[in-house]
Amino acid sequence: MILIDNLLHYFETKDRKILITTGLQMDNADLHGVVVKILSWLRLEHKRTLWIAEGRKTCLKPLDIDMRYPWCVDLSILVENEKLFRDTFSIKDGKLDFSDAVSEEDRKMAREKVYQNHIPQKHVLYRSN
Repeated sequence: MILIDNLLHYFETKDRKILITTGLQMDNADLHGVVVKILSWLRLEHKRTLWIAEGRKTCLKPLDIDMRYPWCVDLSILVENEKLFRDTFSIKDGKLDFSDAVSEEDRKMAREKVYQNHIPQKHVLYRSN
């Protein structure tokens, strides 16, 4: 999926032109926050598929969207205005999930690709001596 590749590429390069192709105005920090939320959700979704395969009682879950939070508003704007986002995701009943047009095989590949290629950095606390 092109959007998944673009999200991963954006996370590494911060090149917003690969995600925002319209005249949409969005702060770089806000765009980065949305990308982190999507990638983290997809990574967790792949972990859930692994847990399900192990027999754990869990299921795949859409990403909860609460419009009281600015990143949710930004995500909604992206899904409404950017073709790649709109073709890949949909927001229904306060939840982000893959669009109905995305096959289960593509969903699985997207989750797995993010799991393999997006390893969030842990925050390191430094002490001064």
